[in-house]
Amino acid sequence: MRWIVLALLFANIGLFAWFQTAGRPAVSPADARARPPAEEGERIALVREVSREQFAAAPVPPTPEPPKPKAAGTEQLCTLLGPFVEEYQGRDIVQRLQALQVEGRLREVEMDGQMRYWVFLAPLGSRREALRKLRELQAAGVDSYVIPKGSLANGISFGIFTELDRAESLAAELRDRGVDAQSREEPQTYLERWIVLEPGAAEQLADDFWVQLQAEYPELDRRQNLCSEVREG
Repeated sequence: MRWIVLALLFANIGLFAWFQTAGRPAVSPADARARPPAEEGERIALVREVSREQFAAAPVPPTPEPPKPKAAGTEQLCTLLGPFVEEYQGRDIVQRLQALQVEGRLREVEMDGQMRYWVFLAPLGSRREALRKLRELQAAGVDSYVIPKGSLANGISFGIFTELDRAESLAAELRDRGVDAQSREEPQTYLERWIVLEPGAAEQLADDFWVQLQAEYPELDRRQNLCSEVREG
């Protein structure tokens, strides 16, 4: 009886082992070495495996250039519209500009006129000295007067001329008579009414506006000037 039980036990163990290995081909050690590993996608290179040549050849994204700052001291241009003989004409156009949300100011602008030439004696030390010198000159028959104010205050004026030749001729004549006369240019200025538009304001207006304005005011002038040189009278 004991031998029968042992025989059945060994038979069951053998049968279990046969089922576990049935249908699987045997793999020899040589076949295992020859067979390549299953491909599971592209191989990942570690950082330490990348050569210096490969790293140098990799494209480097360009560094964006910083915005260039506006040049210091750049002069801005203002637009001038005018001149207006009558003030109400300028005010009417200013209101029309405001309706279009464009700011304009009616101003009396100092304009450069014809060049003049001043013949004079340099300022003396005081008003009293200037009056004494004036009496001497008038006694000698020289037409002159004391300059009351400005950069030549307490000097003696011999006249202002529109022609350079006349000014130089008088100065030479006075020097021949022992008077240390000099001459210099004096730009003549006058005031005109103009509408002044700040930089960029004129570009906001459509062409139709300028066409209509020119039809209503044929003598109207439009010009640009440096804002720093627009002098208010």
